[in-house]
Amino acid sequence: MNEFWQKRILIVAAAWNVFGGTGALLNPANHFGSLYAGALSLQDPLQLFFYRCTWINVIAWGGAYLLAAFLPATRRAVLIAGGAGKLVYFLATVSLYSSGIGKTGILAAGLVDLCLAVLFAAAAFAPRRAAMGEPA
Repeated sequence: MNEFWQKRILIVAAAWNVFGGTGALLNPANHFGSLYAGALSLQDPLQLFFYRCTWINVIAWGGAYLLAAFLPATRRAVLIAGGAGKLVYFLATVSLYSSGIGKTGILAAGLVDLCLAVLFAAAAFAPRRAAMGEPA
């Protein structure tokens, strides 16, 4: 996979994380209600803390993907760590959906992350090509 596609995939992943995380933080009731069958008590300080930390972390990973898009030297590590996280998130969504706690939307989000994980792996482990003018 060449530089052009790696950069584009990372920009799409950054947008996916930042918009998803921001939406979840700005409207938690809508976010939670559309993805889960249960309820979240944001009046409980512990649940509120973990909810916010989760989505702040998602947004931060979006920032890492954006940085890796423009800083190729960091790219492989971000692709591997981010891809592993996206794969585990997909497995968690399958578990939630299978248990009846997660709605179809959570499974759809997990499938997007699975697709990104596959693309991240393809980019991280693609043979490196020499840039124009550099010896191979």
